[in-house]
This record gives sequence, C-alpha cells and structure tokens, in this order.
Amino acid sequence: MGSLFSWLFDNISNVLIAALLIACLALASLYTCTRDERDAALQNVAIAIEANKANKETIGALEAEVMKRDELAAAWQEELTKERKARDDARRELNALLEQNESVRGWGSERVPDAVWGLLK
Repeated sequence: MGSLFSWLFDNISNVLIAALLIACLALASLYTCTRDERDAALQNVAIAIEANKANKETIGALEAEVMKRDELAAAWQEELTKERKARDDARRELNALLEQNESVRGWGSERVPDAVWGLLK
C-alpha cells in the first residue's frame, strides 16, 4: 500500500493528466450523444411545425365548409318555414271556405279521382 502511495505521489502529474484525459473523453462522448439527441429533437420539432401548418390549413378549410353548410341550412330552414306557412294558410282558407259555403263543402267531401291522385304522387 505504501508503494502505491509513493508511486502516485511520484507520478501525480501523470495521474492527473490521465484523469483529465478520461474526463475529457467522457465529456466529448456525452456531448456527441447530447448533440445527436438535440438534432433529432430539432428535426422532430420541424416536422411537428409542418404538420401543424397543414392541420391549420385543413381546419381552416373545414371551418369554411361548416360556415357554408350552416348558411345553406339556414336558407333551407327559411324556405321550409315559408312553405309550411303557405300550407297552413291554404288549409285555413280551405277550412274557412268549407264552413262558409255549401257548394265548397260538397266539393270538399267528394272523393279525389284516381287520375288526380296519380298526378299528386
């Protein structure tokens, strides 16, 4: 044990240089691994940014389509409301005529001919 200490003491500068070289090699290896991981992470970030841009474009197109469909649905709903009102008004007018006029009541109680039903189908 004594000879080991004396050898270390005699060669302390060589031992320190060797330790520093080992530490430098370890740090260089660690730096290389870290740099590679950083480069891979930056590449993944670039891919994610491009994907987000594409997704934003798709979302924008879908939102425009939804707005267009909402406008169409609103227009159709308005048209349907008008048609229902016209139908209800026509029914009220017919019912009023049926109540007021005997000849209209007679006409309203008659059977609709098959030829007319064929046109209505």
